[in-house]
Amino acid sequence: MIRSNFLLSLGIIFVLIIGCKVDPKNAQSTYQNSYTFSPGQEDEIRAAFIGLEDNSEIILKEGTYHFEKLSIQGPLNQISVRGEGPDKTIIDFSGQASGGEGFRVDNVNGFSIKDIRIQESAGDLIKVKNGKNVEFVNLHTVWDGEPEITNGGYGIYPVLCENVLIDNCYARGASDAGIYVGQTINATVKNNLVEYCVAGIEIENTITAEVYENEMTNNTGGLLIFDHPGLKYDGKDTRAYNNYIHHNNYKNFAPAANNATGVGNVAPGTGVLILRTSDVEVFENKIEDNNTMSIGIVSYVTVEPTILETRPDYDPIPKNVSVHDNQISKQAEFPDPAFEHELAQIIIQLHGKLKEMDPVSHASVQHILYDGVVMGEGLNPSNICISEASSTTFLNLDAGNQFSNPGTDLSRYSCQ
Repeated sequence: MIRSNFLLSLGIIFVLIIGCKVDPKNAQSTYQNSYTFSPGQEDEIRAAFIGLEDNSEIILKEGTYHFEKLSIQGPLNQISVRGEGPDKTIIDFSGQASGGEGFRVDNVNGFSIKDIRIQESAGDLIKVKNGKNVEFVNLHTVWDGEPEITNGGYGIYPVLCENVLIDNCYARGASDAGIYVGQTINATVKNNLVEYCVAGIEIENTITAEVYENEMTNNTGGLLIFDHPGLKYDGKDTRAYNNYIHHNNYKNFAPAANNATGVGNVAPGTGVLILRTSDVEVFENKIEDNNTMSIGIVSYVTVEPTILETRPDYDPIPKNVSVHDNQISKQAEFPDPAFEHELAQIIIQLHGKLKEMDPVSHASVQHILYDGVVMGEGLNPSNICISEASSTTFLNLDAGNQFSNPGTDLSRYSCQ
């Protein structure tokens, strides 16, 4: 009897799915298979995702869809999920008690999601892993209300992918990064707005990324270009330009598990933070009112002093970093959340000592902070090149010598 009921249920679902399928000859779609669903058909949507074939499109009509989780498991080619606009088609995961992500996509070549709002998952909102030619377009990923430690980690989260486009998206409330690109080859992140996340946009251990014409505001840190040890790639070749990075002074609400070396270590009031990675160019951005540091260039030794003891072969130094032609300004006062953050406290204390020595030059903490940790001989062995307007101030923290001899001399870093 149980088996009969189970088979009957499968039969009903199958009939409903077939009923939603569009005849390819009559559809205005480039996909071979096209399915259209409305709210209330959540069971049918889950079944459709399980049974997807190559070259398939899922269309979600206007309304709110409630799921605990969704997944698409490849190998598959050319899969599209699209709605009628992020103000109309909403996928809600607020009923998710636990789990890694709300929407998980694995091993799809040619995955596209667009014109949808995804919200309120316990874990990451959408994670795409081992994908090629992945597109997120006009997608909103949102945790509403006051940002909390209990919010999921990532809004938009492609990892171990190739050829990623994130365009015209909105991310809010992530307890790690609103938009995160990790261990990926070739990524374009453009025209997005990210706010009230710990990290606005994070490019981590990624080879070749273009980040431009985005706005990052009211996050803990605006733009993070990071490398962590032990991952698939050493990141390189990131260009960030024509972005508006401003007022990122919000408290750091990352979970304790991220406090050691991840985004938990980002100081409130950070505009751009470059950590360990190489071949980075940050230029022609508007960076204003990030009141702890406008731009920070930091080695992994500064955030994890014992890294060379645990990984003696690891090179923790950022190299070939070019910062030039940005519009940089900030307020003189540190944001209140900075006084409760460990890394920010070091900067605050150091600034206080410098201000006692020279109140005029150190009325405000400098715009560009470099930890000064190097491995190699010469004046500038890491090839850190900074070319900004004369009003832009600079401070070498001398972190390798316990911050004992910080300096403002920029001449050794005037290179290309």
